[in-house]
Amino acid sequence: MAKKKKEEIKKPDLLIAAIESAIAFVKKNLRSCIIGVIVFFIAAFSVYAYTFYERKQDEKVQHMLAQGIQSFDLYSLSGKKDALDDAEKIFQDVINKKQGRLSIIAKLYLGKVYYIKGKNEEAKKIYGEVSASSTNPATRSLAEKALEHINKTTPKNP
Repeated sequence: MAKKKKEEIKKPDLLIAAIESAIAFVKKNLRSCIIGVIVFFIAAFSVYAYTFYERKQDEKVQHMLAQGIQSFDLYSLSGKKDALDDAEKIFQDVINKKQGRLSIIAKLYLGKVYYIKGKNEEAKKIYGEVSASSTNPATRSLAEKALEHINKTTPKNP
């Protein structure tokens, strides 16, 4: 038993050996290691900066969408055609930003604006796009119900 303990003591610790070899590698390749660390921090900073930029863009588009909804609500309450025109323009801008779910919400509102203005073909097109592209079943259902409603209320041309 005393012999086993002596053998265990003579064996170098795996962690210490790994640290020693890492230190030796860094000493041998100091310049490459410094460049690697710099590249790592530049990459990490770039990812952070891009994430920050995307978040700001998302917040900007959300604000635009909220303004469009407010204009639409103003039209609903007061009947002012200018408010409806403003809402249409804002929803178009949000759609052009291509921000995923925000664009889909803007398309639903834009379809409603088109329907109110009597542009039924444009409304059908928008609702068809939402129905075809949305992965959310609730959104798809809203678009399909709006299409059904437009098809029921639109007179057929002979």
